[in-house]
Amino acid sequence: MSLYKRQEIPTLLGKIKNGETSQIYLLFGERYLCRNAAQELIDLLLPEEKDRATGLLHIDGDKEDYNRTLNLLKTFNLFSGRKIFWVTDTKLFYSKGIAQNVWDKACEKNNLDEPGQALRYLLQMLSIASVSPQEMVAENIASLSASRWKTLFGFSRPQGDLSWARDLLADIPADASPAKSDGMDSSTMYTLAFEAGIPRENILILLAEAVDKRKRLYKYIKEHGVIIDLAVDAGISAAAKREQDKVAKELLHSTIAGYGKDIESQAIPVFLERVGFHPVAVVMEAEKLALYVGDRAVITREDVDAVIGRTREEALFELNEAVTSGRLDDGLLILDHLQSSGVHGLAILSTLRNHLKKLLLVRSLQELKFPAYTKSLPFPVFQKSYLPKLQEGREEWTNLLWKGHPYGLYMLFRQAARFHCEDLQEGLKEILAAEYRLKGTSVDTRLIMDSLLFNLMRPKSLEARVS
Repeated sequence: MSLYKRQEIPTLLGKIKNGETSQIYLLFGERYLCRNAAQELIDLLLPEEKDRATGLLHIDGDKEDYNRTLNLLKTFNLFSGRKIFWVTDTKLFYSKGIAQNVWDKACEKNNLDEPGQALRYLLQMLSIASVSPQEMVAENIASLSASRWKTLFGFSRPQGDLSWARDLLADIPADASPAKSDGMDSSTMYTLAFEAGIPRENILILLAEAVDKRKRLYKYIKEHGVIIDLAVDAGISAAAKREQDKVAKELLHSTIAGYGKDIESQAIPVFLERVGFHPVAVVMEAEKLALYVGDRAVITREDVDAVIGRTREEALFELNEAVTSGRLDDGLLILDHLQSSGVHGLAILSTLRNHLKKLLLVRSLQELKFPAYTKSLPFPVFQKSYLPKLQEGREEWTNLLWKGHPYGLYMLFRQAARFHCEDLQEGLKEILAAEYRLKGTSVDTRLIMDSLLFNLMRPKSLEARVS
């Protein structure tokens, strides 16, 4: 068959409409793009809704029993018609050959302050090495020798401080920790099964974020099936940013086009800057814009400001204030407003995490013996005496805070003084646990977020303790 790029998907869909199908499809690359493209395939392969009820089986690759899936693939259907096996996050194409690629993604997400995504890639790397998170916590991944690292993961031990990886693994809730992989060579079993032949009406659709193209199964699909390459450079270079913006623009235009809308060119950069490269968020915000303009055919800069503008930022700021002040009722009310307005839970978590990190940094600075900080310090003294002394020799720390008016920083110092460092660290752990549950469980988002606020504001957690 063929290998298709993102721009070539319409060509593939046209072939399917004309009856040219395959028994095995592999989609790899950006997670949302893969799922969206897979849904398009399924809609064409099983056009009738009633057929999907019995003809579509979704399998979670993180929990997949390879033998069971293979047995189902080899079984003739009791009822006539196609049977599609849709496997998301398959590990069939993982090997030590891509372990460094997965590690690099974990590092990128950690550098971008996205611990949930960093942890996800870190767990994938452990799965490649067939080692569990608990084993790496006990062995301390940050202190592995160069030879031990190379043996486990197949590439040289990275330089620098790896304590962030150790900390992420240590914070995994015990009930959410996935088991280590036990079937990294199962791709050969799949290859043999397809070479021997499976029932003609059975179709396998595999989704993966990364693949080892040297795998026998990959080569088989490339020759006899269909591969869709949806990879997007997730880096922070100028080239990566251009590619990300291009994909985001395509999603924006395709989404609003479905509502019969267009958007002013000067509004696009503002949209991209505020939403970022989060394909799910791009689609959600684009849909809100299309609905907001009503009968108008063109979305303007003013529309973007109204829907994705300062109002949401102010609400997020108010949520930070409610959490910091321990006002649970206000916090729950603001949280409900944000979620009802379509703000994604991950965006809310990111805002809370950044605020707590700033508070922790400030609280750590307040522990210094010189210059000494006191809660009674008036603003003029804070601005003219305390701040200049604090900045001396500490630019790499203080530059993270010196971005606004000194009075705003003064109020941040007053807030931080109400807490202990341990309380703020516990708060960050609660946020990390909530992020892991949002991405790794089917629990309702609102329930997870409400539970987080209760945990953050419970006595002796984020609330200051009496010394």
